[in-house]
Amino acid sequence: MTTKELLLQEIEKSPEPLLQEVLNFLISTRAKNYPETRKPIWQIAQKIMEDVPPEIINQLPTDGAEQHDHYIYGTPKRES
Repeated sequence: MTTKELLLQEIEKSPEPLLQEVLNFLISTRAKNYPETRKPIWQIAQKIMEDVPPEIINQLPTDGAEQHDHYIYGTPKRES
């Protein structure tokens, strides 16, 4: 039996909190030891945004970074 098959057997018998802990460990270990599996943040953002229609993108604020408190919390815009 392969390691993957043994892991899958154990997964089936394990409670959810333990599975979450193991998943976090696996993701962390893979990122440290296999950096080629990590993607730069701009590639992740590009993937997320690829299906967003241009008319929605055109509605996004151009001052979102500068005025983030206004857009997130509704505070008055700061003077530029």
